[in-house]
Amino acid sequence: MARVKDIMTVDAEIPKVTNDTTVLEATNLMNEKGTSGVAVLGSDNKVVGFFGERTLLTEFVKLNKKPDEVKVGKIMHMLYRIGPEATTKEAAKELADNGTTRLAVYKGDRFLGWVTLTDLSRDMSRESLLDRLRSHNAPEVSEVRCPNCNKAFMEKVTNSEGIIVRWQCPNCKYAL
Repeated sequence: MARVKDIMTVDAEIPKVTNDTTVLEATNLMNEKGTSGVAVLGSDNKVVGFFGERTLLTEFVKLNKKPDEVKVGKIMHMLYRIGPEATTKEAAKELADNGTTRLAVYKGDRFLGWVTLTDLSRDMSRESLLDRLRSHNAPEVSEVRCPNCNKAFMEKVTNSEGIIVRWQCPNCKYAL
């Protein structure tokens, strides 16, 4: 299975803006570079977040302001981290779990680049997505804390054929 380092966009290729760049300037740069997002740098020139197409739709539009009146630092999204040795399957799971379109690739404190949904889909199109997700790793254990009591993890309740019929909290008996 491919590793994040094999498919990511490297730091030098990622357009960057500062957190006081306007939305207009950032979108102009995105159009010029043909990219869906830019890294946002803080005052210490370290990556502190990203601004992208989704940010325009979810954060900027609702402000009802002109693009030259809003700084990207006010509406940028945070970047979730992943290591360069992580598998593309792990990256896909992180993206899905966090509802984001890209992950920052870090080795220690050093920003190496990012991996996007587009990078993953391009890589996964080489073979069936289903085959890819089934490959090599043991099934992942997913524990979900009860949203009602928050004191226990939800457990599967199956019928006699082994089919999951609901998830139930062993503590408060809350069921989904």
